[in-house]
Amino acid sequence: MGLALTSRRSTVAAVASALAAMALAAAVAGRSCRVTQPGPEVAVREMLQAAKTGDRETVFLLLSPATRTRLETEAKRATDLVGAATRYSAKDLVSIGSSDGVAAPTDITVIEEVADRAIVEVVSPAGRARIELVKAEGRWTIELPQYGSM
Repeated sequence: MGLALTSRRSTVAAVASALAAMALAAAVAGRSCRVTQPGPEVAVREMLQAAKTGDRETVFLLLSPATRTRLETEAKRATDLVGAATRYSAKDLVSIGSSDGVAAPTDITVIEEVADRAIVEVVSPAGRARIELVKAEGRWTIELPQYGSM
């Protein structure tokens, strides 16, 4: 009887260990498969890349809804000013300058991130700049309060 009791305890312990190992494996596998949301610095990198390649569409999509709304208002105003001879869209007001001779950033760092707002600092040989971002529709977008306003 002593042998049967020891055997039963060993079996219970083995089953418990196997269950614990499976639970641990599931937890670890679940974590490694989880997709994390890109941070605000990723949006800044995408904006820099889009501007460098002259991709106006991507630049426009990376702008915050408030910035796009200001551009749409200014485009309507520009159309009215020329007597509707030319119809301007918000994308027409996105100006992408040449990046020839402009040094690439050496560092892009999230300085502050609170809820749906963030500030990213971009450091390059030309100096430092801080960029405001807002999360809109689940993704980070660039907020340019001075862009598209009088």
